This record gives sequence, structure tokens and C-alpha cells, in this order.
Amino acid sequence: MAIKHLDVLKLLAAADLVEAIDGDVKHCALWARLPPEAATREPAQIGAEVIANVLLRWNCILQADPVEVAPLYAHKTALALAVCVHRQGFADAQLTDAAVAAIAALNAAVALNDVFHRRRADIEALLRSPAVMPARRPPLAKAHTAWRSGDVVGMQVADRHHAFHVLEVSQGAPIVEFYDIVQAMPLAWQQLQGVNARGGRSEDGSAYLDRYALYGLQQQPDPAHQFRLLASGIAQGPDNAHLARHLGLYAVTDIFRMTRDLLQ
Repeated sequence: MAIKHLDVLKLLAAADLVEAIDGDVKHCALWARLPPEAATREPAQIGAEVIANVLLRWNCILQADPVEVAPLYAHKTALALAVCVHRQGFADAQLTDAAVAAIAALNAAVALNDVFHRRRADIEALLRSPAVMPARRPPLAKAHTAWRSGDVVGMQVADRHHAFHVLEVSQGAPIVEFYDIVQAMPLAWQQLQGVNARGGRSEDGSAYLDRYALYGLQQQPDPAHQFRLLASGIAQGPDNAHLARHLGLYAVTDIFRMTRDLLQ
């Protein structure tokens, strides 16, 4: 009997991790398939966009130092990513190879049960089978977050680290303001003392207050290790007295668009 995607995900015995990955893949697949022009694009093109966006976040696990992220956790992440991506009708040779290697590593460590071990060949066959994109787009998930006002959060983008303060939570999204600091090493709360708010630039070159409703920032702690709690209960965010007030209260974005913007 052929094994199904959900069967494999259940065998990983990592419900929070699977929920986070599946939600991220569905979110990226939805937005890639939403524009009218998506109907004329090849599934492979859509898939390449989806996978690139998902990996902007989950590479924080896949490319992490083994000292920081347990190898078995990284292997479960690689396999769950490949399965969730394949379930949405996409595939990537490098991601599939990483998942197959993860299966071997998990079995060698006897990390999962006998069913997983016995069905190794079936799981590999599923991952290497042609991916078929579902006729329907994934549904839009209800916004929610476990992060709270007063949290100070470190955010990893590739090999750079940023930080922001959560002013409040509105309609399931943290409203955040960034500290004007970025560095190669993870930030600590002590390093943010006295750091001003990072502003945006208007057309005339003046700096204005820059705040975001950051959708998709859900679980705390973050299973992808992209977002890390640096402090909590901090009533006062970064000093923004030097920034001009903008017309809007905040810009609406999500963790994937914000990550791409910070890469520029």
C-alpha cells in the first residue's frame, strides 16, 4: 500500500514542527498562485518561487551549526519540508536529496519507530514521484500569534541578525518597530540598550517612523529558529524621537516579504 504525505508527517512525531512547516509552505503556495497571471505559469516556476521563499526562513535550521541545532532536528526539518512541498505539487532535487539523506540518518540513529524504518523505501518513492499541484489553492489561514506586546525579538535573515520590539498585537499580528542595528552574530538584549529605532526613507530623503504588522509570526519559541525572544515585558521600545511621523499607522507585511526586504 502506497504511503501518503500525511502518513509520513505523522511518523516524524514532531507535531509543532510539522504544523509550522506545513503552514509556511501553504502560505507561500497560496500567494504564489493567487495573482491572475499565475494561471499561465508552469507549476515548476511557481514551485521554484515557493521553495525559495520557504527556505529563506527554514535555512535557519538546515544551515545552522550542529552546536546550535541538534542534527536530528535538522533531519526532521529537511524531511518535513520535502514532504510538505511535494504535497503542494512542487519538488526540488536538492531538497529531495536532503530528505532522503535525512531518512537514512534518522534510521541510523533509531530516532523514530519501526514503521518509519520499514517504510523507508515507500517514503523515498513518494518523494521521487512526480509532484502534482492540487487543483485548489491552499486556504488562507486564520492569523494568530503567541508573541506578546513588550517582547523584544531577534530576527535572522541569511547571515545577518536584526531585532525589533512588539508594540502591540492587532488582529493576530504583532505590530513591530525595528532597532537600528544589524550584525553577523545573534543579538542580545544588552546590545540594544540606547539603540534608536530604524526609520524608513521618504522620497525627499527624510527619515520617518517605520512600523509593520508582521503576519505569520506565530509560534513562540519559533520552530525555525529565525525569531528568538531576547526580552519580554519591555514597555518602551527603541527611541524614535528623531523620526518624522508617517501618515499610516503601520505597513502590513508578513515574515516572508519582510525577510526578502531585509536581504536587499
